[in-house]
Amino acid sequence: MEFLKINPGHWARDFFQTIGLPENLVSGFTIVVDFTILVIASIIADFIARKLLMGLIKKWVIKSKVNWDNYFLEAKVFQSFVHLFPTIAIYTFIPIVFSDIPKWINPIQTGLSVFLVYQISILVNRTAKAASHILENTESFKDKPIRTLLSVVQFLTWFIAILAVISIWTGTPLFTLLGAMAGATAIIILIFQDAINGLLANFQITLFDLLKKGDWITFEKFGVDGDVLSVDLTTVKIKNFDNTISSVPAKAFVTDSFINWRGIQIAKVRRIKRNLIFDMDSIQFCDTSLLNQLKEIQEVREHIISKEEEIKKHNASTGANKSNLVNGRNLTNLGIFRAYATQYLKNHESLSSKHSLMVRQLQPTSSGIPLEIYCFAKEINWVPYEGIVSDIFDHLIASATAFGLNIYQAPTSRTGYPFTPKN
Repeated sequence: MEFLKINPGHWARDFFQTIGLPENLVSGFTIVVDFTILVIASIIADFIARKLLMGLIKKWVIKSKVNWDNYFLEAKVFQSFVHLFPTIAIYTFIPIVFSDIPKWINPIQTGLSVFLVYQISILVNRTAKAASHILENTESFKDKPIRTLLSVVQFLTWFIAILAVISIWTGTPLFTLLGAMAGATAIIILIFQDAINGLLANFQITLFDLLKKGDWITFEKFGVDGDVLSVDLTTVKIKNFDNTISSVPAKAFVTDSFINWRGIQIAKVRRIKRNLIFDMDSIQFCDTSLLNQLKEIQEVREHIISKEEEIKKHNASTGANKSNLVNGRNLTNLGIFRAYATQYLKNHESLSSKHSLMVRQLQPTSSGIPLEIYCFAKEINWVPYEGIVSDIFDHLIASATAFGLNIYQAPTSRTGYPFTPKN
């Protein structure tokens, strides 16, 4: 039973020597046995991790009443975690298994250390991804740039992992490497300038709340008009209204000008600001006949009566000679139409009564005199909003003729030209 008295430090070699195996075969058989034991240990450790530990974790997740563990399971966080144990176990037993070949221990452990760094990096990234999904589905974090933070975590994780691998292979302490990297700052900035610029831009975007997921933005420089899909480390993705996807550098939102329509979504109203241009030749004082005709329009009847009394008192006090309408104060068809348009908008059920509403004259131009309609629609979605605007202007354009007003349009071959060319 001498073969049972084995030196624990060189058990395989001692065993083969004890049974009388020739010395030239002892080393070869020892290597085969060591590798076989290592493979068997790896298989057993992997089986325990995949079947037993993961099986228990899945059962626990199914029975659990919380939701966060479901995200961790979907992101394979638990799977990455349990796979650390086989690697750690193999690393621990390497000195024992390869005690017969001491020169192999350090290279194998170095390789396993690098692999362990890779596994830990995967675990951190998957954990960050699962956490980002949890936050994105949390009401208070839905409008926060979670993807940006995820990108930062992933970038830092892989950066530290690369430094850790270099530290392992060279035997240089990690903090010494970090100190050396400080001396190469210029090179690092040059290599990672896009990522650094994107990180700084994202910080400013978040700090000043410039945009977030779901915002409707217009960026004319890049031909963008649509909703923000995501805010990543270096780019912002936008789904345009024609269903195309645009990617814009994050730093552009800090250095250039763009429009964020979020205020519309918050206020639940959308501004209407358009002009009607009237032919100035159609603007006139209202005589008694025209006033009586316009009093038939319900929205302005009270306005006309009130103004008539006010103007009559004023003209009497100034002694205005009303045989000529130019003397004193008078009502005009454009002024009454402006009052009509204002009342029409106030009565419109699709317009907000809590926001600014007015009809005002703008600076006359060579095309006529503009009358600006300024109000806010209760509908903010594009198609219904345009329908409301069209209905309002259809009505006002059609109503203008009742006031003796002409809407300006450029002369055409049908309407004729304002001059006759000389022969």
